[in-house]
Amino acid sequence: MRKVSLTFLAILLLFVFTAASVTIGAVKGFRQEKAQVDSALGSLGPLFATRVETGNNLLTVAHRHLPPENALVEAVARNVQELSAQGPLPLRAQANTRLEENAKALLAALENTPGVQADSRDLSYVTGLLPQALDQSAQWTDAGSYNQAAMAFNERLNGTFSGFLARLFGEAEAQLFIP
Repeated sequence: MRKVSLTFLAILLLFVFTAASVTIGAVKGFRQEKAQVDSALGSLGPLFATRVETGNNLLTVAHRHLPPENALVEAVARNVQELSAQGPLPLRAQANTRLEENAKALLAALENTPGVQADSRDLSYVTGLLPQALDQSAQWTDAGSYNQAAMAFNERLNGTFSGFLARLFGEAEAQLFIP
């Protein structure tokens, strides 16, 4: 009888250690992969910095020619603040989209103001430099490659047994940079 209980105990320990090693391996593997996805997120940092800088430059010109309570000025200021905040990626993506729309509307409004028309420096900012900076920073967006890496990670996390184990022990999905 003692031999049977030792055999049963040995088999039970084998299953426990096998399950533990599979779980530890899954969690460790997904944490390493998530770290790679998070490092790709760093490629969005220059985008945020450039967009915030361009928005602030636009606000500088706008404050010279429009009242601070102008709806477009307030909207661009709010978008710049939201984009520079360290909030969740979807919120920052929405702020980025709204900044693009509001900045273009503000540029169009500024171009038609008499003060800008009379100031050759600000007119060149409004008609050339700032729209070009907005377009270039939109093209620099490396969100496509980050989103691909994040979506692939999320698919593996949600579609595999090892992903189930990793989620069970606290691994979360990667955020997407999609508004």
